Amino acid sequence: MSTLTITLAPLALFCVVASITPGPNNLLLMRSGAAFGIRRSTGHMLGIQVGCMALLVLAWLGVGGMVMALPGAFTALRWACFAYLLWLALMIFLEGRPAPAAQGEPRRATHAGRPMRWYEATAFQAINPKAWMMAVTMASAFYGSSAPGTADIAVAALAWVSIGTPSMLIWTIWGASIDRVLKRQRERQVYAAVMSLAVAATAVWMLR
Repeated sequence: MSTLTITLAPLALFCVVASITPGPNNLLLMRSGAAFGIRRSTGHMLGIQVGCMALLVLAWLGVGGMVMALPGAFTALRWACFAYLLWLALMIFLEGRPAPAAQGEPRRATHAGRPMRWYEATAFQAINPKAWMMAVTMASAFYGSSAPGTADIAVAALAWVSIGTPSMLIWTIWGASIDRVLKRQRERQVYAAVMSLAVAATAVWMLR
């Protein structure tokens, strides 16, 4: 039986900071909560966790270190994330536009589309630079002189799920709460514009 070498306190603090701070996943969850509600966003949250755990295992196996060590590969990830987030920002902005209404009825803003499927959220982590950096850090930075073993990675994964899930839920609930407050069409349009700008700004931040 392997001896745990992981340092739990720094790991837990890292999980808190990494999971609660703004980033692509949290902004998308906030948008999903506002557009589709908490229950319909659970698949999105599950997909994020599955994707992050997959990256953690890849980082533990050495793949993450290779990606981080190759400037061209990591740059490609950042540009792919940039392009996807810009496209998503446009979709969010268009969702805030009033939908056509029958003659004599007012035009109103609607939430088009559907929430992100779990496998789509999982796949998105492959081009999410923040997720890669989180995985590589968790797989290498919180151990003693020995290399992390299977038990260490299992504990790291458990810590991430335990801390990351409530953090994601907070962002999703925040989005759903905002949606309940926005009753007027104009308010929803402004919110969609602000969210699209936030996602676009995140896309630009990915390239820094």
